[in-house]
Amino acid sequence: MLKLKRKLLISMAALALPFSTASATVEKHYQAQYKAYVSGLKIANIDVEFKLPTGGYHLSANAQAAGVGRLFSSSSAESHSFGQITNGQLEPVGVSIAWKQSDEIKKSEIGYTDGAPSRFYSDYVLPPERQPKTPVALETVGRGTNDPFLAMLGQIDDNDLSSVCRLPKRLFDGRRLANLRPQKMQLIAADEHGLAVAGPVVKCETKWLPVAGYSEESMQNAREFDTFSIYFARIAGTDYAAPVKAVTSTRYGRFTVVADKFFTAAETK
Repeated sequence: MLKLKRKLLISMAALALPFSTASATVEKHYQAQYKAYVSGLKIANIDVEFKLPTGGYHLSANAQAAGVGRLFSSSSAESHSFGQITNGQLEPVGVSIAWKQSDEIKKSEIGYTDGAPSRFYSDYVLPPERQPKTPVALETVGRGTNDPFLAMLGQIDDNDLSSVCRLPKRLFDGRRLANLRPQKMQLIAADEHGLAVAGPVVKCETKWLPVAGYSEESMQNAREFDTFSIYFARIAGTDYAAPVKAVTSTRYGRFTVVADKFFTAAETK
């Protein structure tokens, strides 16, 4: 359970390079709050910020152990993803994550050149049982990949919310490469599902397909628990959508992340 919770905190806060919007005009600034549960028991709180400086973006998150999660660990994770916007598409420049467990702090970073991963650093050494069966060569990843955090944002095409479900996504976290492949989608009413948004929501059923960089155990977990349900809603005043809820299964029970407050406008700094 402890190992699972550390993985979940990292995946929720996902990745963070130092980035400042001080030199750029922040045109829009949004804040959201999420809670994470395993088998109905709260394990973490997550605060998320989404900023749109001129010509770019900055997405950050801070996850803290909460509820029963604090009985197992005082883990926390902080992440940032930033880059430029080209023809409406979010193109990463840098991502990183710093996470704390007990008194130990670890960091990972990915740098991009022309939208392709070109540099990876981590001071976390994988234990033998988590060594990948097929390592990923950085130079083979190429353009068009997202870090797992950025991949949770979708561009809305032609004012059609369901468009965020249609395209497969390729994910790379510095060590592991995977594909997200949409299976089906359904437009639903938020109020009928108790979701903290006004307006339409699209439910996307998605398959997680590992490609390389996974240990034998991770591959087995991916084969057993490969389906996600992600509920997307529009971030007001933008052409982007973000999850208001995400659900998947784990060997410890159902894992759910749900928004308490969904990307409301914040005071710009």
